[in-house]
Amino acid sequence: MRCPRLLLDSEPLAAGQSLPAPPDRLHYATAVLRLKSGAPCRVFDGCGNEFHATLELTGRRHGAFQLGERAAAPTWPAFPIHLLQGVARGDHMDLAVQKAVELGASSIRPVLCERSRSAAAHKALEKRQRHWQGILQAAAEQCGRNELPTLHAALPPERALSDLPNGIRLLADADGSGLDRHLQILPAPPPGALLYVGPEGGLTPEEREQARASGFAGIRMGPRTLRTETATIALMTLLQARLGDLRG
Repeated sequence: MRCPRLLLDSEPLAAGQSLPAPPDRLHYATAVLRLKSGAPCRVFDGCGNEFHATLELTGRRHGAFQLGERAAAPTWPAFPIHLLQGVARGDHMDLAVQKAVELGASSIRPVLCERSRSAAAHKALEKRQRHWQGILQAAAEQCGRNELPTLHAALPPERALSDLPNGIRLLADADGSGLDRHLQILPAPPPGALLYVGPEGGLTPEEREQARASGFAGIRMGPRTLRTETATIALMTLLQARLGDLRG
């Protein structure tokens, strides 16, 4: 039986700690995971630390996690992939964030594109940001990551494209060329990759030109039109298979 994992990110974890269970984590452990007092689990802090633990209940609404030995090494991705995801409608955006975490994204930058407006992206943005952070954390708990990718604030393209980390810059674009062609002409393995995927309907012509002016090369993914979340999954999987921790 798989041992349940819980995120405790209020402070860095260390062996031997006794940590009062935050109310939301206690509710999740007892009401969702159905853990009883004395149940084994694993806890991690989102910074690469993960430990065996025991849940000790002292009442219906009070409990603590008793930390034991380290349970896993840090899970930092071997190849950093930074995703710029055009904000899409609810379930589509949720799936893109969830699968990006599972596939080893180092950071996720929601981009408020022109066609994101049809997804009501500019309404209740702070609430949506909290929702995406919850999706990210739940995905990390499920997939075994003990470090969390950074979720940046949603920004319009001109701001999202500034101050980016180093790496090969790739844009999901039906008019682009194949990924292998771009990788073959690189003088050396890149230090990482930046992937830019538009929302439903894709980027506008102006946004594509803006991306190209920022060094992004168009990547075509076959003869079929992919949904935004499918394009994200496909590009990340291809890169992880070529350069990351899906090789071999």
